[in-house]
This record gives sequence, C-alpha cells and structure tokens, in this order.
Amino acid sequence: MKRLLLILLLLWVTAGCRKSPDPKDVAAPSDRPEPVTLKIGHVGHDHHLALFVACDYADQFTAAGITLKKVQDQKRYELFEHGQKIADIEIVKVGGGSKMPAALAQGIIDIGFGGVAAVIASADSGAPVKLISPLHSKGDMFVVKPDWEMETWQDFVRLVKLKATPMRVGYKNPVAVAKLIFEDALRHEGIMFSQDLSQSDVQVHMINTKGGGKLNISLGSGLIDGYVGNNPFPSIAVEQKIGKIVCDLEDLPPGNFKNHPCCCIAANSSALEEKAIAVQSMLTLFLQATATINTDPDKAITTAMRWIGTSEAVESMSIPTSGYSMEQSADWQATMNKWIEAMNAMGTLTGKLTDMSGEETCGHVYDMTLLNKAKKLFEAP
Repeated sequence: MKRLLLILLLLWVTAGCRKSPDPKDVAAPSDRPEPVTLKIGHVGHDHHLALFVACDYADQFTAAGITLKKVQDQKRYELFEHGQKIADIEIVKVGGGSKMPAALAQGIIDIGFGGVAAVIASADSGAPVKLISPLHSKGDMFVVKPDWEMETWQDFVRLVKLKATPMRVGYKNPVAVAKLIFEDALRHEGIMFSQDLSQSDVQVHMINTKGGGKLNISLGSGLIDGYVGNNPFPSIAVEQKIGKIVCDLEDLPPGNFKNHPCCCIAANSSALEEKAIAVQSMLTLFLQATATINTDPDKAITTAMRWIGTSEAVESMSIPTSGYSMEQSADWQATMNKWIEAMNAMGTLTGKLTDMSGEETCGHVYDMTLLNKAKKLFEAP
C-alpha cells in the first residue's frame, strides 16, 4: 500500500513539472481556416512579369515563410504560409482593356493584372473593383511602317499636317493607356482626329484593332499605318521588320505622362474581404518578384520568354522600356491623379468619378490595406 502511494506521488510531481501547452501554440484543426481558391487573371505580356516571376521562383523566396508549389505549370499552384496550405491558386489569361475589370466584377477572377485606365473606368461605373497595388510604369510606344519617313514625334506632326489623307493609327481597346496618352498629345498639337472613318476632314483616323495581339497583324496587313501600344508588341514589330518605333509615349507633349503608371493589380471587393490572407500572401510574393526583376534582368528575360513565347531579342528590347515597382510613391499618386483628370477632360468618365479631382476619388478607386501589410511582411528581418 505504501509503495502504491509512493508511485502515485511521483507521477503527480512529474506531471506538475511539465509545461502545459499554450493554446496559442496549438490550434485546433477546426480553428484553422480551410484553404480558399484564389483566381488570378493576367493579359499575357511582360508588363505583368511580377506574376510570372513569382510563380517560377517562389521556392527561392524566403520572406514571411510564403511560397508556391506548382501543380500544373502556368495554371495551378498551391499557396503555403509557414508550411500550412492557405489557398489553391488558379492562373487565368483574360482579355485586356475593360475585359479584365469586367472579369473581376463578375467574380470570374479575384485578382487581376491590367491597365490603370481600365480599372479607373470600372470604378467609375460603380463596379466592385479596387486598385490594390501599383505594378508597372511606361513601356508604351508609337510604331509606324518601316517605309514611313519619320524618326521622331516632330517628324510625325509635320508629316501628318501635310498629308492629303488621314493617317490610320491603331489602338488595342478604347481605354488603353497608350490610346489616351496619344490622343492627349494630338489635342496638344492641334491635330484633328476621329474614330469615324467617314470623316475625311481630319488628320488621323483612330482604329480599334480589338486586342493587343492584333496590332502587328493589322500593321503587317496594311489595315493601319501605325499604332500606339505597349511592349512587347512594338519590339515584336521591330524583330519581324514590319514596324519601327518612332518614340516612347511617355516623352510626348505636353509632358503629363512622364513615367506614367501603366498597369496595376486590382481585386474584387469580395475577395478583399473573404480571401484577405491569401491576397496579402500573394502580394508579398509579387513584392519579392518585383525585386528580382529589378536585380536580376536575366531571370526577368528568361521568365518572360517562357510565359509569353517571345524571343530573347524581343524581351531584351522590351523589358528595359518599363519600370517595375509596387511602391505607392508621391510621384505615382500624382500621375494617377493626372490620369483621372485627363480621363474626365476627355469625357471618358461618366459615372461616380465624373468631375472629381484625383484626391477626391481615392476612396472609390484604391484600397492599399493589404499591400501595406504585405510590405511589412516583406521588409521584416
């Protein structure tokens, strides 16, 4: 009996010396959120390089313990945070212009890579879409046929004013960044233009080719004399010897769009609420990818070639014309304000943002909450 009491006493003492597990350290399986499905849309050109680099090199990123595991190349991935799966990622190629924000608004995708002008126009219409991060600047060119005797913007202005018939200039969609900048410059130069091909009393006919992929096809077939569009399409035109680059659109007068924001990352409102952890984690990976693009050009070129199918010569020409940054800098915000003011002046905005200043639109257009959290994770030691 005494021996039994002694054994019980020893067991009680030993148990008392063990540290009880902290409930914060051991989460019950039911407390862990189930992985969500996060669909990410892109247009398929090198302005969206951060997405491609994130998918290809996430296993080399270490910040915040976030990584991707490839399930199906360029289509399906699994997102992990500190070894725990938090999302199934689906990569979807969507159309450019208003098609990307429309896919967001309809819930076809949760996050979208696309032009800032199209996202602003979507917010203007009242769609549940927010711009959640800067992404890319510049990279828009004016291209003409190789046999046109013009090498500079001044050559174009002089020639088009002397020409007896209107010059045909293509653009990829009505809210394309390149189109809006080009038309702003035409107004500044006093050059008359129209989308109505029956108008013969103008100097430029603006022609919608209905897609970036059709810019070079239209140029090569003679449907248009030149176009305004984003790289890599101009670089492809040079490689194929069907076009030559006259100028970078950021250099056009009156100088409103120097280093202009071109593409951004947007999201639908429900994803920001219901899939916030996954969106934040992906933004952290995009920050890492952007740093890689800027410090390792060879990786950027190789990744663009793999995802887009372009050549090394094209990407070596295209990527340096762009700026890759997710920083909401004062310069970025100032130029975004100019975008909104220019779109109002052109009559592009007819909804919620009509006649608003850039500053007044902030609550309607942006939500940088998750980007700011992602930056803290990315910058943490």
